[in-house]
Order: sequence, then C-alpha cells, then structure tokens
Amino acid sequence: MKLRLYPTLGVVAALGVLLSGLLAAPKVTEAMPPFSQAYGLSCNTCHTAVPTLNAYGRYIQRTGYASLDRTVLARANPLWIGEAVNYNSTAGKDTGVPRYSSGNFAFHLVGYVAPDLTVHAQQFVVAGDASGGVDTLWLTYNNLLHHDGHLFVGKILNPAPSPYSQNADLDGPSASSTLVGEHAWGATYGNRWGTRFAYIKKALDLEAGYYLSGMDLNGATYFGPGDKTFQWKAAYALPTKPYEFGAFGSVGTIPVSTGTDRYHSQAAYVQVDPGQHGRPGVLAIYQTQFDNNPGLGADGVTPLAATTSHGESFEVYEPIFRGGALIGFRHDINDSGAGGAVTNGNSINLAFNIPHNVYLHGYIEANLGGNSALAGASGGPTWKGMIWATFPLSKVR
Repeated sequence: MKLRLYPTLGVVAALGVLLSGLLAAPKVTEAMPPFSQAYGLSCNTCHTAVPTLNAYGRYIQRTGYASLDRTVLARANPLWIGEAVNYNSTAGKDTGVPRYSSGNFAFHLVGYVAPDLTVHAQQFVVAGDASGGVDTLWLTYNNLLHHDGHLFVGKILNPAPSPYSQNADLDGPSASSTLVGEHAWGATYGNRWGTRFAYIKKALDLEAGYYLSGMDLNGATYFGPGDKTFQWKAAYALPTKPYEFGAFGSVGTIPVSTGTDRYHSQAAYVQVDPGQHGRPGVLAIYQTQFDNNPGLGADGVTPLAATTSHGESFEVYEPIFRGGALIGFRHDINDSGAGGAVTNGNSINLAFNIPHNVYLHGYIEANLGGNSALAGASGGPTWKGMIWATFPLSKVR
C-alpha cells in the first residue's frame, strides 16, 4: 500500500506533540493488523518503519503472502480498516484542494482464501474527502513450479522495487516519474489492472507482467485505448540479507494527441536496510526512458521529437529512538530530455509509530525548495503531514 495522502505549522506542531510523547516512552509498534495479531509479532519483523519494508517484509510481499503459514493467519480476522488525517501546506482555498483532509477511510482484506490462493484488497470509502475507489484488488495462485511461482491477477503492483508501493515517505522516490511531453511516467508505476508472474527461489527474484488501465473497478473489463505496458524485474534478494539489487523496466504504448507513443525504460537499483553500529539504510535508483512520440510540448502546439530522458533518486534513512521513528533524506532529479525541463529537489522525511489499542502512525515531510517539482511555486520549504490509524475488526482467535 503506497499512501499518497496529504497538514501551516499548526498541524506540524501537533504532530510534534505526538512525537514528543513517543520519545518520552518509546515502544515497539505493530505490523499490519491481521499479520501482527496472528503471529503476535511487532512491526520490525517486516518493517523498518510502517509501511517501509525490510528484507524479510519484501520477501513476504513478492510471494503474495504465500510464505506465511495459512493456519497461523486463520487465527486473525483478515478484514481491517484505516483512516488518515492529512495536511499539505501548498493547498488551500486558492488551489481548490483542501489544506486539511480527514476523509480518507478504507477497508482492507489480506490473507488466504484457499490453500494456494491469497488475496489483497483495499477499497476506499472516501479518499481526499471525495468518493473513494479500488486501490488494490488481487488474487494470487501460489502452487506453480514447486510453490516458487506466484501468478497475480487483478489491480496489482508492478514489478518495481518495493519502495514504489511501500514507503514511509509521503512523496516516494521520483526516479520513474519523469513527465515527457504528454506521457507522465509516474502513472506507469501505479496500481493497474493486469497480471504478473513472480518466480522467487532463494536469492532469485524474477518478475514480469502485463498492465492495462489504472481505473476504478470498471477498469477490470476495460480493454480500449489507453496505456498498455509489459514490465519486468530481475533482482538478487534474500530475505535473510539486508541488501538487494537488480534491474527493472517497461515496454509499452500510450495514446497522445499526435498519435501513439511507443516507449520503453530500463533502470537499476540498490537497497540496503539500516544495520548495526549506525549503518544507515540506502535506496538508489537510476532510470533511463525513451518516448518515440511524446505528443505536444509545454506550449501545447509544437510536437515533440523522439526523446530520451532519465530520472534518479537517492535516499539515506536511519531508525532513531530505539526504532520508534525513522528519519531520511532524499534527493531526486528528473530530466525530460531534448532541452526540456529538469527538476531536482530534496526532502527530509520523518515517520513514527504510536501504538495504543489501535495501530497509529505519523508522517512528516519537508520539501526543501530549489528547482523542485516537490517544493511548489514559493521555492520552499513546503510541508506535508499525515496521521494514519488502523483498526482490527476483531480479536485474535
């Protein structure tokens, strides 16, 4: 679940009060409610900080939860709910977007529906104070190639590094989000309807999928004009080692005003979890892209020629206060190519956990200005914040 939910300084101060309470009595927080309830484990089993995953958590994710014991998970109710309160300093009455938002309520379902069939669903009742839609809805068949093969079908994640979907930063890494003419590369890496096959054996992580619309539930049966993409990933990733590295990419077509854009990308990444003796966590991504017909330029008149572009993200992050919080610094660059726009920005992110009868998590992001797509017209810094509470629907059996 990648949360892109968006709190003047009043809300930041409130978040600071919550944080000060955490620092006064640091505690170990919990994991996704059904998994935490069933196993009786804390969040740091799978997370560096919710929702950022560590090596073991990434293994659970890419195997579609099939590496968890079905009989143990049966002890907990697979349904749970979540509510988020958000703040965005760049929003307000002049933007048409509310600065404060409390209408972000969703139902979640995770776990087994049959011995070899797992599920994940996330349905927003409201999102951004408006009617919500389907964020995630997939089934996975896990009894292929001696249980090392996992076939996902539905509205699913793409085969990209885990921080693209599970990230404690309110704005995740933008290496794959370059805007090239009319092609917004970021949409290529959102949840979309399609299918993906993952072969996970020891350190080998091989994934490939075909993706169509990112629309709501009606997108499940939509095969008309739109973004159609084959995506892949190959990585070295052991659940017992704090590092992984690999490559991922895409080949696809998308309609633009000047015809059809045929595009492709290739990227490399390295992720290292924080370790002992103060070793920070690291995430580094570099992606190059090609669009043969990007559509019209910024003037809305001139067609753009075939263009090569690139993006990169580099982040270091470190748990603090006995693992009760996570602080990180990230640098992003996006070059749209052919003399087009280059954006670069820096952000500081803080995530913290406040468990007390419910699962409560807080997030603060400061975007530091400069020539930054993240910073806004003022040049920055700008602020975002979120408090996210999740609730199990029943006690463990």
